[in-house]
Amino acid sequence: TTKYPPSLIIYDLKTDNLLRKYVFPEDQVKQDSGFANIAVEDTDCDKTYAYAGDLGKPAIVVYSWEKNDSWRITHHYFNPDPLACDFSVKGHNFSWTDAIFGLGLSAPNADNFSTLYFHPMASYNEFSVSTEYLRNQTVADDSFDAFKLLGSRGPNAQSSVSFVDRKTGVLFYSLVNLNAVACWRTSNNKYLMKNQGRIYMNEETMVYPTDIKVDYEDNLWILSNRLPIWMYGKLDLNEVNFRVFSAPVVHAISHTACDITPRSDILEKFVNKAKNITKDIVAKVKPNSSTTTKPITVLLTLSCLVRFLAT
Repeated sequence: TTKYPPSLIIYDLKTDNLLRKYVFPEDQVKQDSGFANIAVEDTDCDKTYAYAGDLGKPAIVVYSWEKNDSWRITHHYFNPDPLACDFSVKGHNFSWTDAIFGLGLSAPNADNFSTLYFHPMASYNEFSVSTEYLRNQTVADDSFDAFKLLGSRGPNAQSSVSFVDRKTGVLFYSLVNLNAVACWRTSNNKYLMKNQGRIYMNEETMVYPTDIKVDYEDNLWILSNRLPIWMYGKLDLNEVNFRVFSAPVVHAISHTACDITPRSDILEKFVNKAKNITKDIVAKVKPNSSTTTKPITVLLTLSCLVRFLAT
């Protein structure tokens, strides 16, 4: 039973004053509609846009603050994948046909358009489209090829929520079946499994990660709530069922495929290893020799460095 129609409620967070309430028009809300996630493009305050994903009746409802108007965009990339509808969480097996769910906006380009990264929940794939096409319904309908398939997360890797840290360009996303949160650096041209990193994985504390955000102080926030256990079993009130996680973004992505910091520690490890190998060789060839080993060390170090850079 729908008691109140889906609406956008917009507050001034400095004063707590309600600035505007926008009710989605009836023709943009279908019988099975469900809006679980929203992405807001607000670099230019007057030209702010909101993108709401409809997981029940696959579509994106786009709202313009300037026009105080919205429109509904459809594309077959928003639909669930029938081969990815089976889920298993904490011993509960179920089928969900949730359509477009994860929404993450990049930083704007020179023309002030962002890239929207998105995926259905019942899917292994990631997609993208420039907001240049979403801001105009006619342009979106006439630009079918503007929507891009980026690649796959691999088997058993259905994802619900996602979020892009605009400072690092890292896309964070949940992995529902794996009780994990993962990442992909959007500056990487290839969306491959080897280019994706695991941020955190835990079968007790990260059961159903349900929301991901990065704040203005570069902190990553994650919420988990054990929703499937509540739906298909029973929550144990003696256990912790709702958790909030936080970590600085640079720490969360450290030593993963999404790491953006120079890895001098790895280079130093190779250099030290090369020096130790050199000393061992010299000790075996000339046990009593006091000849310097610097040339050999340099050659071995360069060899290791070349191999490191090549990989």
